Amino acid sequence: MNLWKIGLFITASIVSGYDTETLYTSLTLSGDAYCHKELYNKVSLGGKFVYDSTIYDWRTDLQGFVGVVQKEQAIYVVLRGSSSPMNWFRDFEVAHVPYDTFPECNCSVHRGFYLSALGVKDDAITAVRRLRTADPTYTVRITGHSYAASCGQLLAMEFVKAGIPASIYNFGQPRVGDASYSTFMTTAIDPARIVRVTHARDIVPHVPTIDMGYLHSAGELFEDEFGQLHSCIGGEDPACSQQYSFSQLSVDDHMTYLGQPVGCEESIGQTYL
Repeated sequence: MNLWKIGLFITASIVSGYDTETLYTSLTLSGDAYCHKELYNKVSLGGKFVYDSTIYDWRTDLQGFVGVVQKEQAIYVVLRGSSSPMNWFRDFEVAHVPYDTFPECNCSVHRGFYLSALGVKDDAITAVRRLRTADPTYTVRITGHSYAASCGQLLAMEFVKAGIPASIYNFGQPRVGDASYSTFMTTAIDPARIVRVTHARDIVPHVPTIDMGYLHSAGELFEDEFGQLHSCIGGEDPACSQQYSFSQLSVDDHMTYLGQPVGCEESIGQTYL
């Protein structure tokens, strides 16, 4: 870890309500998810991570893996950001659809993200239930970057429906649903268990747009251009990511979080959104 990261580590550790080690674990695993799924069984996080299984939905090409970090007493469900034409197709399926998982919400969500989450939910829930049989006190954490972050939020809601409490640590998440969903999500999941990291001028958290009927839920942790982390209020805090106009945004800030590039080493130079 270089000195810049050490400085970020110290700054992050004083942010109320967020665990720095979990942030870095989540970010590193989210990058590993960009590797080919045949390599997932080699993910080790320097010996801290024990791989369990791969999850994959051929219809949406959403993939990821499940495993355990024993030091943190946590089960991780890790999803991959957009890496294929099918993922891109799902990214741009921005039409609102009824949120049938919780009809009482009377709300709507992004069609592409919802279909993707539903495609992997059964495998993910089965894997987590198996692991919780061995370690019933372990925390369940769902993580991912970009497209995977939005799918991960919806997957966490599927876990709630299945009676499995889950925490969310994600990075560069696009908006997921309408205002009713935004409110409902943070009643179903304790906001203290939701950490949605945004980075400076990252363009992706700004889409789909508010004008299209989308709003973020609470839980934003904003990383400014100097690498300092700030706890934000609500889902669209004007002091955090929302402070920037669309013309000020960039893709570059989407590709780097907590001082490190997000992605598998074998895929450096490609663009993932």
